[in-house]
Amino acid sequence: MKLPLCLTLAALALPLALHAQALDAPLDGGGQGPAEGHSPSAEGVAGSTAPPSAATAAPGWDRVLGLAASYRPRYPGAARSALKIEPAYYLRYGRYTVTNASGFAPRRTEAVPRGLGVDVLRGERLAASLSLRYDAGRSEHGSAAYAGLGNIPKTLRARVAVNWDFKGPWRLGAAWNADAMGRGNGGVGDVSGGWEQHLDDATTLSVGASLSMGDARYMQAYYGITPEQSARSVYPVYRARAGLRDAGFGLGLRHDLGRDWVAIGGIGATRLLGAAAGSPITNSRNGWGVSGGLGWRF
Repeated sequence: MKLPLCLTLAALALPLALHAQALDAPLDGGGQGPAEGHSPSAEGVAGSTAPPSAATAAPGWDRVLGLAASYRPRYPGAARSALKIEPAYYLRYGRYTVTNASGFAPRRTEAVPRGLGVDVLRGERLAASLSLRYDAGRSEHGSAAYAGLGNIPKTLRARVAVNWDFKGPWRLGAAWNADAMGRGNGGVGDVSGGWEQHLDDATTLSVGASLSMGDARYMQAYYGITPEQSARSVYPVYRARAGLRDAGFGLGLRHDLGRDWVAIGGIGATRLLGAAAGSPITNSRNGWGVSGGLGWRF
């Protein structure tokens, strides 16, 4: 398959990438903020080296389609959780990736972001990437907790990420997500660490932890309450300053089911910090979630 066809397929897949809810977004819901800034997902921390399969038939291509399910809080800080089932995909050609589920990558990769991404540096230890994805903002009709708060506008998020692989099973990463359209949604970033162990030729255990932070504009948009919002809602005025947002931990397991199928699953936990923890809309500082999925390589 030639490169022009690859670019054509990527263009066709971009709307899917822009509108898909992150499957590697732990404990996040209701369209609230960039998922990459949250803790490692139950599925996303799992990486693997897949056996030769039909996916290698077209040189340069990695292709996986599947179905994923998650049970997690309705939004960060929510006391109630919800079950979500949705399609998942991972498409990669050379340096370019379109995905809503990095856990389905058919080989071990460096913290693949969702949306449309490109590797700008891929060294033996150091890797860097750029990506673009759709941020659905927040609708006041998305949850009863948002009543009277108005909407946070939709935008595009530009993300830059750097990862360092140590000799052995450890790796570190850092990323920053910016509002590429200047809609006032602010920026959010994270630092993370991960450990991976191959239990056998088909099974991989992964553990990850992260710490995320937001700038003043982001924290106020998602966790603050302005005087106008206070007048329309049940919440007091609250100023959310820049700082830490949450800390998270995830445990993932990946198993190759023969040559063409892969199963993933795991569990993750998050604790809100700083202004996010003290926000009037936060009902619970602690949240947890489980996820799983089945993918077909072709």
